[in-house]
Amino acid sequence: MLEPHSSFVDADEVRLHYLEWDPAVIRPAQLGSGQENSDNVPLVLFHGLGASADTWRLTAEYLCEQYHVLAFDLRGHGLSDQPEQGYDISLIAEDTISSMAQLGLGQIALVGHGWGARVALVLAARHPALVSHLILVDCPHVEPRHWPGMTRERFLQERILLDRYESRDAYLDVYREDLQDVWSSEIENIVCSYMCEMPDGQMVGRLRPACQVQIRESFWNDRALSYYSKLTCPVLLIPAAVKPEPGVEPPERLEQADDFAALKGQMAAQVARMIQRCSVLWMPQTSHDIQLQRPELLAHAILDFLQTS
Repeated sequence: MLEPHSSFVDADEVRLHYLEWDPAVIRPAQLGSGQENSDNVPLVLFHGLGASADTWRLTAEYLCEQYHVLAFDLRGHGLSDQPEQGYDISLIAEDTISSMAQLGLGQIALVGHGWGARVALVLAARHPALVSHLILVDCPHVEPRHWPGMTRERFLQERILLDRYESRDAYLDVYREDLQDVWSSEIENIVCSYMCEMPDGQMVGRLRPACQVQIRESFWNDRALSYYSKLTCPVLLIPAAVKPEPGVEPPERLEQADDFAALKGQMAAQVARMIQRCSVLWMPQTSHDIQLQRPELLAHAILDFLQTS
């Protein structure tokens, strides 16, 4: 695995950690047959809720053959600062705008996964001149207030109790179940970067519960559907879902994994009709963590989109 450069940058209010894969400093033998195009805009990656920049390590191996790639630990995550306040989605997007300015980045291509895709969506809608292409990987497109059977109280608390595990093995078992067909030591190291191992062996999420509640509250109040019509750049949606059949109604409740997958498909189809220049790559039979389960397929889909759109 190629080892990225790890560094920090000062945004207006917080210090953000980021990983950087720069083709200019990678030995040609490591790049394989790919060649960097110096005219390509940098490619910036946002992770999902509770994850870290490390989540992109496998996918970035393929992307960095042609692009300068940077992955940020968003506010409160990974090795970035964890202030007590400031977890509104729009403010987190502005963190990265400030950081990219400090790093001398101009226009970028932007990829977001999960909640990070919602941050990317806000950034692209608010600062259209800065984003040449937008890729939303398994994005929860519609506000959770509109999810079947979801309440504010349930949404704010449903993940908090799951961010503490009795042991490393107990934590890893959660990911092994979803990723058993591709499980490796590299994936184990990546998902462990989301957590802190305590002296008693417990695994605790790096994103503090109080910060996660603020993020979830902002997510609950956010009006995502107002952003899609404002997007002017080419957009690629990559839902971990099958393309819905015409006339099929969304599930009435979200109790099983299949219910969530069906809803994601419905949401992606809905918002695709609202975006001026939109493509959809349906990824059925994948987990939410497409970047871990199918990194090469995901990377080549991103590269094809960037080169043809």
